[in-house]
Amino acid sequence: MKRTVAFFVSSVALLGAQTAMASAPYVAPAATPAWVFEGEVDVYKGIALTCNATVTISGPNNASDTTPPFSHTDVANLSATIDLAGGLCPLVNVAPIPAGNISYTSSGSNGGTFTLHDVFVTTITPGNCEGDITAVWDEPNQRLSVSGILPAVSGSDCTMDGDDIGLVTPASGNVSADGDADHNPNH
Repeated sequence: MKRTVAFFVSSVALLGAQTAMASAPYVAPAATPAWVFEGEVDVYKGIALTCNATVTISGPNNASDTTPPFSHTDVANLSATIDLAGGLCPLVNVAPIPAGNISYTSSGSNGGTFTLHDVFVTTITPGNCEGDITAVWDEPNQRLSVSGILPAVSGSDCTMDGDDIGLVTPASGNVSADGDADHNPNH
Protein backbone atom coordinates (compact mmCIF):
# COMPACT_ATOMS: atom_id res chain seq x y z
CA MET A 1 0.00 0.00 0.00
CA LYS A 2 2.81 2.43 0.89
CA ARG A 3 4.45 1.77 -2.48
CA THR A 4 1.18 2.44 -4.31
CA VAL A 5 0.73 5.74 -2.46
CA ALA A 6 4.37 6.71 -3.06
CA PHE A 7 4.02 5.88 -6.77
CA PHE A 8 0.79 7.91 -6.98
CA VAL A 9 2.31 10.93 -5.21
CA SER A 10 5.41 10.75 -7.44
CA SER A 11 3.25 10.55 -10.57
CA VAL A 12 1.14 13.54 -9.51
CA ALA A 13 4.30 15.54 -8.72
CA LEU A 14 5.75 14.67 -12.13
CA LEU A 15 2.52 15.65 -13.89
CA GLY A 16 2.52 18.95 -12.01
CA ALA A 17 6.09 19.63 -13.13
CA GLN A 18 5.19 18.91 -16.76
CA THR A 19 2.13 21.13 -16.55
CA ALA A 20 4.17 24.01 -15.15
CA MET A 21 6.76 23.57 -17.88
CA ALA A 22 4.09 23.20 -20.55
CA SER A 23 2.74 26.72 -20.08
CA ALA A 24 5.99 28.39 -21.20
CA PRO A 25 5.70 30.99 -23.98
CA TYR A 26 6.79 29.81 -27.42
CA VAL A 27 7.23 30.92 -31.02
CA ALA A 28 5.72 28.90 -33.87
CA PRO A 29 6.95 27.77 -36.26
CA ALA A 30 10.22 26.83 -34.58
CA ALA A 31 13.10 29.30 -34.90
CA THR A 32 15.01 26.69 -36.92
CA PRO A 33 15.72 28.15 -39.45
CA ALA A 34 15.96 31.51 -37.72
CA TRP A 35 13.27 34.19 -37.63
CA VAL A 36 14.62 37.36 -39.26
CA PHE A 37 13.24 40.88 -38.75
CA GLU A 38 14.37 43.98 -40.65
CA GLY A 39 13.65 47.66 -40.22
CA GLU A 40 14.99 51.10 -39.41
CA VAL A 41 16.06 52.12 -35.90
CA ASP A 42 17.36 55.36 -34.46
CA VAL A 43 20.37 54.86 -32.20
CA TYR A 44 21.84 57.57 -29.98
CA LYS A 45 24.84 57.88 -27.66
CA GLY A 46 26.45 61.24 -28.11
CA ILE A 47 25.64 61.19 -31.83
CA ALA A 48 22.40 60.30 -33.60
CA LEU A 49 22.42 57.48 -36.15
CA THR A 50 19.65 56.03 -38.29
CA CYS A 51 20.46 52.39 -38.95
CA ASN A 52 19.09 49.46 -40.88
CA ALA A 53 18.60 46.76 -38.25
CA THR A 54 18.51 43.02 -38.78
CA VAL A 55 17.27 41.11 -35.75
CA THR A 56 17.73 37.34 -35.90
CA ILE A 57 16.25 34.97 -33.35
CA SER A 58 17.02 31.28 -33.39
CA GLY A 59 16.61 28.21 -31.27
CA PRO A 60 15.91 24.49 -31.37
CA ASN A 61 12.67 22.88 -32.48
CA ASN A 62 11.07 21.87 -29.15
CA ALA A 63 8.38 19.72 -30.83
CA SER A 64 9.36 16.76 -28.65
CA ASP A 65 8.06 18.49 -25.49
CA THR A 66 4.45 18.28 -26.72
CA THR A 67 1.99 15.52 -27.51
CA PRO A 68 1.18 15.51 -30.34
CA PRO A 69 4.38 17.26 -31.45
CA PHE A 70 4.18 20.62 -33.23
CA SER A 71 6.92 22.90 -34.58
CA HIS A 72 7.83 25.55 -31.98
CA THR A 73 10.69 26.98 -29.94
CA ASP A 74 10.22 27.81 -26.27
CA VAL A 75 11.14 31.48 -25.69
CA ALA A 76 13.56 30.45 -22.93
CA ASN A 77 15.58 28.60 -25.61
CA LEU A 78 15.82 31.54 -28.04
CA SER A 79 19.03 33.44 -28.71
CA ALA A 80 19.30 36.63 -30.74
CA THR A 81 21.65 38.88 -32.69
CA ILE A 82 21.12 42.51 -33.69
CA ASP A 83 23.17 43.81 -36.63
CA LEU A 84 23.20 47.48 -37.60
CA ALA A 85 24.10 48.71 -41.10
CA GLY A 86 24.36 52.03 -42.93
CA GLY A 87 26.82 54.89 -42.43
CA LEU A 88 28.63 54.59 -39.09
CA CYS A 89 26.12 52.04 -37.77
CA PRO A 90 28.37 48.96 -38.19
CA LEU A 91 30.67 50.56 -35.60
CA VAL A 92 27.91 50.05 -33.00
CA ASN A 93 28.21 46.44 -31.89
CA VAL A 94 25.41 44.67 -30.06
CA ALA A 95 26.77 41.53 -28.38
CA PRO A 96 24.86 38.30 -29.13
CA ILE A 97 22.04 37.59 -26.66
CA PRO A 98 22.34 34.00 -25.42
CA ALA A 99 19.50 31.56 -24.74
CA GLY A 100 18.06 32.18 -21.31
CA ASN A 101 18.33 35.98 -21.67
CA ILE A 102 15.06 36.43 -23.56
CA SER A 103 11.63 36.48 -21.97
CA TYR A 104 8.10 37.17 -23.23
CA THR A 105 5.04 38.61 -21.54
CA SER A 106 1.76 38.25 -23.41
CA SER A 107 -0.80 41.01 -23.69
CA GLY A 108 -3.25 38.64 -25.41
CA SER A 109 -3.47 36.99 -28.81
CA ASN A 110 -2.56 40.26 -30.56
CA GLY A 111 0.96 40.31 -29.14
CA GLY A 112 3.09 41.02 -26.13
CA THR A 113 6.55 42.15 -25.11
CA PHE A 114 9.89 40.46 -25.59
CA THR A 115 12.63 41.50 -23.17
CA LEU A 116 16.26 40.96 -24.15
CA HIS A 117 18.11 40.88 -20.83
CA ASP A 118 21.66 42.12 -20.11
CA VAL A 119 22.37 43.38 -23.63
CA PHE A 120 25.89 44.81 -24.01
CA VAL A 121 26.49 47.47 -26.68
CA THR A 122 29.91 48.71 -27.77
CA THR A 123 29.46 52.26 -29.03
CA ILE A 124 31.31 54.73 -31.26
CA THR A 125 31.56 57.40 -28.58
CA PRO A 126 33.40 56.81 -25.27
CA GLY A 127 31.70 54.41 -22.89
CA ASN A 128 29.45 51.48 -23.63
CA CYS A 129 25.94 50.56 -22.52
CA GLU A 130 24.36 47.52 -20.89
CA GLY A 131 20.80 46.72 -19.89
CA ASP A 132 17.50 45.37 -21.12
CA ILE A 133 15.90 46.07 -24.50
CA THR A 134 12.14 45.65 -24.81
CA ALA A 135 10.42 44.94 -28.11
CA VAL A 136 6.64 45.00 -28.49
CA TRP A 137 5.38 42.21 -30.78
CA ASP A 138 2.38 43.24 -32.93
CA GLU A 139 1.20 39.83 -34.10
CA PRO A 140 -1.53 40.89 -36.57
CA ASN A 141 0.98 43.09 -38.42
CA GLN A 142 4.01 40.80 -37.84
CA ARG A 143 6.11 43.70 -36.52
CA LEU A 144 8.35 44.61 -33.60
CA SER A 145 8.59 48.07 -32.05
CA VAL A 146 11.68 48.87 -30.02
CA SER A 147 11.94 51.83 -27.69
CA GLY A 148 14.26 52.09 -24.79
CA ILE A 149 17.21 53.39 -22.89
CA LEU A 150 20.21 51.24 -22.08
CA PRO A 151 22.12 52.54 -19.05
CA ALA A 152 25.66 53.70 -19.74
CA VAL A 153 28.61 51.70 -18.45
CA SER A 154 30.29 55.11 -18.63
CA GLY A 155 29.33 58.37 -20.31
CA SER A 156 25.78 58.99 -21.48
CA ASP A 157 22.99 56.40 -21.82
CA CYS A 158 22.17 54.75 -25.15
CA THR A 159 18.76 54.88 -26.82
CA MET A 160 17.33 52.67 -29.53
CA ASP A 161 13.96 53.38 -31.15
CA GLY A 162 12.21 51.80 -34.11
CA ASP A 163 8.54 51.08 -34.71
CA ASP A 164 8.49 49.19 -38.00
CA ILE A 165 10.80 46.19 -37.72
CA GLY A 166 9.02 43.61 -39.85
CA LEU A 167 9.21 39.83 -39.91
CA VAL A 168 10.93 38.81 -43.16
CA THR A 169 11.22 35.08 -42.60
CA PRO A 170 9.27 32.92 -41.96
CA ALA A 171 6.36 34.37 -43.95
CA SER A 172 4.34 34.61 -40.72
CA GLY A 173 4.82 33.68 -37.10
CA ASN A 174 2.93 33.26 -33.87
CA VAL A 175 4.12 34.01 -30.36
CA SER A 176 1.95 32.43 -27.72
CA ALA A 177 1.75 32.21 -23.96
CA ASP A 178 -0.56 30.41 -21.58
CA GLY A 179 -3.95 32.10 -21.58
CA ASP A 180 -3.78 33.35 -25.18
CA ALA A 181 -6.73 32.22 -27.31
CA ASP A 182 -4.24 30.83 -29.87
CA HIS A 183 -2.11 28.95 -27.30
CA ASN A 184 -1.77 25.26 -28.20
CA PRO A 185 -3.50 23.33 -25.39
CA ASN A 186 -0.95 20.52 -25.77
CA HIS A 187 1.94 22.80 -24.82
